[in-house]
Amino acid sequence: MGIGEKIRLPDDVTMGYIIEHLLQKPLTVIDQFHSHLEPMKFIRQETFHEQITFSYSRYSKDEMNVVRIDGFDTRIDPTRFLSLHCFLFPHFKFCPR
Repeated sequence: MGIGEKIRLPDDVTMGYIIEHLLQKPLTVIDQFHSHLEPMKFIRQETFHEQITFSYSRYSKDEMNVVRIDGFDTRIDPTRFLSLHCFLFPHFKFCPR
């Protein structure tokens, strides 16, 4: 906790700092994990089934950092997670056909 308070970064970044810089152990980069700091629009739809995580964030009042996918109206699904869920698991009753 002391290191986290000292470097004033989120807990996952603090853990990475401890492991890589203090313990001198290299972390493994896994391209299928995604952070809200990464532009989601660049993840290609044909790779969605291969991904481990997705994220989203808001750039501004009018711009969201979300995956590009057709589906529900953005007023209903601004994060695109509902549309993504229906893309990956289309058999659910609430998914558009």
